[in-house]
Amino acid sequence: MRNTIRSIFMTLLPGLLLVSCRDSALETALRLAGDNRPELEAVLRHYAADEADSLKYRAARFLIENMPLHYGYGGPGMERFRAYYDSLFCDRTVARQELRRRAARAFDGAGGIRPEFDGATLDRGFLIRHIDHAFEVFGYPWCRDLSFDEFCEKVLPYRIGNEQAEDWMPAYREFLAGTIRSLEEAGADRYTAAKALKDTLRGMDYEVIDETTMKLELRPSDYLRAAGGACPEITCIATYALRSVGLPVDYDYIIQWANRSQTHSWNALRIDTALCCFGMSDPGFGDHFETRAHERMGKAYRRTFRFQPGSLPNRRGALEEGIPSAFLAPFFEDVSELYFDGIDLTVDLTIPAAEKKRFAYLAVFDNHRWVPVAWSRIRRGRATFRRVEKGCAYLAVYYHDGQLRPAADPLTVSKEGVVTVRRPDGGLRAVTLKRKYPVFYNEPFILNRVKNGKFQVADRPDFSDARTVYVTPEVTEIHPYYAELGDSIRFRYIRYLSPPGAFVSMSEIGFYDPSGRKLVGRIIGTEGSYWNLGNDKYKLFDGDPLTYFNAPRESRCWGGMAFDTPQTLGSVMFLPRNDDNFIQAGELYELFCCRDGEFVSLGQRIGDRTHELRYEEVPGNALLLLKNHSKGKDERIFTYEDGRQVWW
Repeated sequence: MRNTIRSIFMTLLPGLLLVSCRDSALETALRLAGDNRPELEAVLRHYAADEADSLKYRAARFLIENMPLHYGYGGPGMERFRAYYDSLFCDRTVARQELRRRAARAFDGAGGIRPEFDGATLDRGFLIRHIDHAFEVFGYPWCRDLSFDEFCEKVLPYRIGNEQAEDWMPAYREFLAGTIRSLEEAGADRYTAAKALKDTLRGMDYEVIDETTMKLELRPSDYLRAAGGACPEITCIATYALRSVGLPVDYDYIIQWANRSQTHSWNALRIDTALCCFGMSDPGFGDHFETRAHERMGKAYRRTFRFQPGSLPNRRGALEEGIPSAFLAPFFEDVSELYFDGIDLTVDLTIPAAEKKRFAYLAVFDNHRWVPVAWSRIRRGRATFRRVEKGCAYLAVYYHDGQLRPAADPLTVSKEGVVTVRRPDGGLRAVTLKRKYPVFYNEPFILNRVKNGKFQVADRPDFSDARTVYVTPEVTEIHPYYAELGDSIRFRYIRYLSPPGAFVSMSEIGFYDPSGRKLVGRIIGTEGSYWNLGNDKYKLFDGDPLTYFNAPRESRCWGGMAFDTPQTLGSVMFLPRNDDNFIQAGELYELFCCRDGEFVSLGQRIGDRTHELRYEEVPGNALLLLKNHSKGKDERIFTYEDGRQVWW
């Protein structure tokens, strides 16, 4: 499919390049429409006949002039895709876990799906209906200050991406009718209207999923019956909803987070001088990034309907050389300056390309591979990437035969903007590693819930004769902790009693006899879990570090075991709630060093109860990566500075 799109772009783009030297943008679009030209001309005649429709005529010209290269998907395979979508995302009886499990399965029904370019397929009826519906927004009170340019760019477009074209505005207005009526009666301003509509959308029975599994974009109406989706679907819903009532909302996105996995998208709406960023599922409005201070964008982009003449496909030689898919469509603009104070990054391309290249790309690491997020023309062996974020690691790459090839050593940009080329030097040194992935959760919050927990033994099931044999100390890191208690403690009942206000918040606890044998009895303790989400006392003993007991009450909750016969206690273990990215005993790890843009092994180690890995000969100034071959998928590049891991 991607090769088909690229070949069509290579056919159509030369015609667009002639706009500035021969034709007007309108004539070029009409010429490229081929046999469908009469339909587009009919739209223009429809609005040219009446002076009262002069703005609608200008709106029609805007759509038609920017129509070349816009397309949706059609063909018999779309029915299979819709059936897949209905079974996966519209069945509200499916539990979250099952929904995500089914989402992980690859959709293999893409055969028979083809791109249908708008200029060659959209008829006069569709375009006239859409334009007429779009102009109805000027009747809403919050649209009184809406400029015509804002309207054309951010309200008028009939599509966001490559969804099937559909007359969607009436459906969204009907869905939001109650909220719209209240806002009209109150004479609401733009901020009030946007916030109220976002809150209405948040009230949908809609399950937020971590990562999208959609292989194609949906029709706008499909989203209104969906049971769940990820950021792209959520952003589309809000875009359609707010644009249907004249709110000039944008679809902004990043190709890849610069310091973690996944892409991301959100809505942006300018109100006076402020840019309000939000997602449909956000509890607030305009505060989308307040809880994301630890995340780095690298680059930020905005989807547009207007053709961007400065886009990569419109650069001479780019399509012939090959373009990564993220930059193939010429309908996005760089909005990085709206989100962070970036720097212009110039990279010396020290690694020769397999063949002469005109363009280089700047990539960030997605936990497993490098993903290009910016491009630059190569000049005299250098590439300059504009407005990139500080506090990130980058790798300059070439795109060759559909693959990324290193063009230089990786580099890091400090939060202060200091650029360091990460070429490993000959100064070998010892390093001590404690994790394979940074801490993104609230570790101090969890650590505060550990101190003064009590391990107690008893001979009576109600613990009326409880004896405290160990009190959990203050800890500074999250990993399993062991306490040796001797060999004289006899009991039939044993428990971990959470400190006040902690809700237990323990992942695992363990009891061992003096020989080190794990003691296994009948699980007892406080019944239930917080919000009845299933995080109950049994999670303390399931052997899974990622599950935990989240008790139904903040204090006096506990979990333990009962035994039919007296036991002897030799030691106890506790593991606070965690992300399972610390060094685990008995698991196989391998350290890699990035050299010439490729990761080279520095050897394997087995973790032990120190929960640290020691490597004696690691090159200085290197970008490193630690993998766990036993389990897990989270891993992150880092440098080793001043005796600690610094994550990028």
